[in-house]
Amino acid sequence: MPNANAEAQRRWRQRQKEKKQAELTQAPTGLADVLQSPFYQFKAKQEPYDISYEYAMRLATWAEPQMFRLDGPYHPDDEDEDDPHYGLNASYRLAAETVGNLVTAAQALAQDLNDYLRAEVKARLAEIEASDLSEPDAKKAALKEAARLNKMLDQLEKQVRLTFPQWKVTG
Repeated sequence: MPNANAEAQRRWRQRQKEKKQAELTQAPTGLADVLQSPFYQFKAKQEPYDISYEYAMRLATWAEPQMFRLDGPYHPDDEDEDDPHYGLNASYRLAAETVGNLVTAAQALAQDLNDYLRAEVKARLAEIEASDLSEPDAKKAALKEAARLNKMLDQLEKQVRLTFPQWKVTG
C-alpha cells in the first residue's frame, strides 16, 4: 500500500508544476508589448541641443585613426606645464581621451534609453488606467499588468555599475 503522504506530496508538486507552466504560457513577452513607438521618434522629440551622445562619439572616433600612429610628446602650449597632458606622448593622450569620450557617450545613450523606457511604461500604465475595468477578469489582468509595469519602473530607478581597468594615473 503506497504511503498516503507521499502520494499527496506528489500530487501537490504536479499541481504546482502545472500552475507554473500555465503562468509561463500566459506571461507577457517582456518589452515587446510595452514598446509601441520607435526609439528614434522619441529621440527626435527631445530638445535639439541634447547632442551629448553624438558629440562624445564624434570625439572618440575622430581620435581613433590617429591614436596608434602619433609619435612624440604632446605640447598644447609650451608655457602651460600645469596641463595634465603636458609632456605625455600624443598617442597615449588620444587613447585616454577616447576612453573618456566613449564612457561619456555610453552614459548619454543609457540616459536616453532610460528616458524612452520610462515614457513607454508610463504610457502603458495610462492606457490601463483609461481602460474599462468593469469585468472581474479584465480588472485582474489589468492589475497584474500594472504591477509588472511598476516593477519595470522600479528597475529603471536603479543605477548600473560597470567596472573598467584603470587607464589613467596621477603623479
